[in-house]
Amino acid sequence: MTKIPTISEMEELLLRDSKTADFADSRNAKSKSPDTKLTADQVRHEVSVFARILINVYCGWPFHKEVLKRKILKTLVDIHKNAHDMTTAELLKQLRPAIEIIPDNHIKLRMIGYGMGVRTALRKPRPNVGTNIAGNKKFHTEQRGNIGIIAVPTLSGWTDDERKMFEKQWRTILPQSEILIIDLRDNGGGNSKPLSDMADYILGDEIFPFARRQYIRNNPDANAVKKIYEHENGTKFNIKSTTDPIIYEDNSNSDTLPKFDATRAGFNGPIYILIDGGVMSSGELICTLLRNHPKAKFVGTNTRGGEVYGYNYADILLPHSHMQFNVGCVYRELFTENFELNGYTPDIKCPDGTDAFAVAMTDIEKNRTIQTPTPER
Repeated sequence: MTKIPTISEMEELLLRDSKTADFADSRNAKSKSPDTKLTADQVRHEVSVFARILINVYCGWPFHKEVLKRKILKTLVDIHKNAHDMTTAELLKQLRPAIEIIPDNHIKLRMIGYGMGVRTALRKPRPNVGTNIAGNKKFHTEQRGNIGIIAVPTLSGWTDDERKMFEKQWRTILPQSEILIIDLRDNGGGNSKPLSDMADYILGDEIFPFARRQYIRNNPDANAVKKIYEHENGTKFNIKSTTDPIIYEDNSNSDTLPKFDATRAGFNGPIYILIDGGVMSSGELICTLLRNHPKAKFVGTNTRGGEVYGYNYADILLPHSHMQFNVGCVYRELFTENFELNGYTPDIKCPDGTDAFAVAMTDIEKNRTIQTPTPER
């Protein structure tokens, strides 16, 4: 009777042909041509480095179910054992099943410069509820009577000047507004700071946590990757411990969590937050903060659900194909259950083809009508 290998045995087999020193930053690299020929030994090495990133660097690996890990490892072991000369495109095709079954909206393997890659196949289709009113700009603000409108379709690639200008504009808008519309549609993330600063101000500069607990990987491989990106992240993830994964932020004690205080809040009126299936990562972190405001309403359709396996600073170059393997480095135990792939559900759901901004404006007018007393005759 053939013995079925354990997860540990499969991991050990896959890790034999690589080492920590194989890790290289891929941010400014271009992948080799899809037609590049790899030898069988190079394929085994490539698969081993891929597995090392997955097993020892990826924040989700310790938290995924054993049945999922076994399926992934079997795919990788089969490629490793049956390695033969092949092109990088063929290798990508063989690795595809190992990525597609992972319920993680961040993880991806890409051939940079060739428009080829793979992400989870578990993404859900979302209704079209219109596009962000800022269009292709980083942000847009305007005042319509007593309604302040703030639109931010991306948090990526902001300059210091843009951050300063945005802060100046929202600090002008808020005091003039009785009602606020924040358009987050299409916001796939980036550096949350421009919007988290505004959210903190709205909530009274009380620091509301993003998650119940946050974990970081803590082993020689993971720590080597942290070192590669230390110039960006500093040493905040460097923890002296032998525990892996390890909690680096714990907000699980409900007695210590802040409560909304209207007397301290920077804005006390109704807030309409426009969301769609393009909102994920740092975009969803902003939703997590603004949910703490008692007069906040989400309008649109479910966000994407890409926040549990976050902080994607690990862009590691596979050694022979130069494919870029990107994994999250921080696992978040969120306050909302079953979040990944599902996201936040709107309070006001918009049908497909309906513009969430128009729906929010209609709701504002409806509430105005209800609140306006009928004149006595």
